[in-house]
Amino acid sequence: MAGVWAVALLLNACAVVEPPPGGPEDKVRPHLEFMIPDSAATGLGGISELNLTFSEKMDRVDAVTWLHFFPDQRIRSTKWHGATRAEIRLEEPLPPDTVIVVEVAGGMKDAHKVANRRSRRYPIATGDSIPGGRISGVLVMADSAVSNGVLELFAVPPDTLEYFEQPLLRRTVTDRTGAYTFDWLPVPGGPYLVRAFADDDGNLRPGDNEAQRLLPDTLRLDPSAARAVAGVTTLYPPKTPGRLRLAPFAPRPGQGRSMAWTMHVGEEDTGWVPTPTPDANFARLTPDTTSTVRDVQPGSNRLVVFVDLDADSTFSGVPAALAGVAADSAALARGDSVPTHFLEPWLMVEGITVAPGLPTDVVVPDGPYSLTPWTPPPPPALPDSLGATDSTIAGRADSLQSPPPPADEE
Repeated sequence: MAGVWAVALLLNACAVVEPPPGGPEDKVRPHLEFMIPDSAATGLGGISELNLTFSEKMDRVDAVTWLHFFPDQRIRSTKWHGATRAEIRLEEPLPPDTVIVVEVAGGMKDAHKVANRRSRRYPIATGDSIPGGRISGVLVMADSAVSNGVLELFAVPPDTLEYFEQPLLRRTVTDRTGAYTFDWLPVPGGPYLVRAFADDDGNLRPGDNEAQRLLPDTLRLDPSAARAVAGVTTLYPPKTPGRLRLAPFAPRPGQGRSMAWTMHVGEEDTGWVPTPTPDANFARLTPDTTSTVRDVQPGSNRLVVFVDLDADSTFSGVPAALAGVAADSAALARGDSVPTHFLEPWLMVEGITVAPGLPTDVVVPDGPYSLTPWTPPPPPALPDSLGATDSTIAGRADSLQSPPPPADEE
């Protein structure tokens, strides 16, 4: 009997106390309570294990899905203790003389599927100090604060790389006022690029349908100014038209106003075949000053610049003489076919990427302008019904009989 009681006591000691069934619904969001090493701990050379304790019993998932490091560290394993403490082992010890920012992502759920709303970040260091550099700013969209904004920090890349092909240095989020900070940055530091986006789905990654942009300026931290202010940055919905800013350029000599229009380049685009275009969104250009082409669809575009020789404000075909093409008398003498009309002089700029709502600077090349032979369509024929009416009228006229001559008087 004593053995039975001992087993019962042991089982009771191991049991997890749960709230009684039928009680109030658990709406308390879990949060990180303790961490080992602690926030701002220094001199951590050689460690390869972290312990994180939460305020609630958690959904025990692998830390790979919710724990991130900057610079990146690979996670070997996750072991949960009592569903409240996660023991995380790394593949390798933390690198020497390095500040590591630990990020616990938002969206983690407790055992009752209640999610924590916001991510949390804190620094640890294998060196002897935590640096104090900071970059701050505000994110807005349509005059409202972006409270779900995410900001990513990159080094300015060499010419052979795009910025996003490099390691992500830091990540941070906005508060309810749209304000954000990157903390614990080295001084001096930079130059940096910052990408901002509205994290509508809460996965800390920019999506194709989420507003996003690069901040217009690079940022630096130096000993005389360990704080950098990025100012207010405006995001635009992904489908917001942008615009082109054309630097002054040398117009084609001769008569005619310079004009332009853009064409969006989709995935199945096969190139542009020059043809009269009567209904595009044409813009008049001022070659001696900066010109603007508005309402340009975001994404990849091509720009066509042309000389409006016939002053009809469209891209059209004109007689050879108006295009400045002299008749080839030798070809005429041989009886060869000679173009009588040409499309207006044009040139094209390819590979223009337009960001939603933002201006894109474009340099128009000096030339050469292309002259494309064009055959005007034949004049429209008379409608068949009109011809039939004419013949019917003629037939009816022929069928009319002349009045009989008057009878001779006796």
